[in-house]
Amino acid sequence: MNIKMILKQAQDIRNDEEKLKVIADYISENFNELETREFIQLLTPLVDITKRMYEQNPIWDTLSDYMIALTKLAEYYIKDEQGWQATPLLGKAEVLLHEQPDTDENVKWKYDSYYQIGECYYSNQRHLKAKHAYLQAFHYATSPEDKEDCNYCLQRIEKPMLKYDPIEDSDAYLAIIDEVERRLYEDLKDEPRHMGFCFRYWSAKYNLLKEYGIEWRSPSMMNPGVIFD
Repeated sequence: MNIKMILKQAQDIRNDEEKLKVIADYISENFNELETREFIQLLTPLVDITKRMYEQNPIWDTLSDYMIALTKLAEYYIKDEQGWQATPLLGKAEVLLHEQPDTDENVKWKYDSYYQIGECYYSNQRHLKAKHAYLQAFHYATSPEDKEDCNYCLQRIEKPMLKYDPIEDSDAYLAIIDEVERRLYEDLKDEPRHMGFCFRYWSAKYNLLKEYGIEWRSPSMMNPGVIFD
């Protein structure tokens, strides 16, 4: 059964728990064969379903399902170079976390959730947001291993292997980068991702940012001794 058929089957089911099971089972059974955009197709309705289930019955299980759907969809948007789509999803996940009380029962869950959010922000090159999420994860870490993982992530941000333009942490840049990346995605969606595409991408990004009055230096400009392809 293909994705279109499985989504149609889920749509025809009235019970949200059954809808969730049908889609989740399909993802589990076909995980290694699914491509990034197929994950996005499947996870998008899961966000709506789990949100509705949580709003109707705000208990631990429904909240956990909703959080997983939010962060996983954000993760695959980022993989598909649609990072701007991830921003509101991760923001909602952070709000949900903040709303939950700090109890012994949910400390590990809060650690795992903040860590996953940090990973998404880091992959999406939102350095300050990633740092904030990792610090929150460190706060809830209970084992030496978890604290070590957080420290590694924080050091990865403080002392990156590749330099990036500090303007990427400025309010002016952060205020418009989602819009810029959306435009870049539309402008370059038909271009083949062969060797050297990064230079085409950085050139287009540089020109778009100039329209917003921002002078940005690409990774190749910031790291002249590094070979990019």
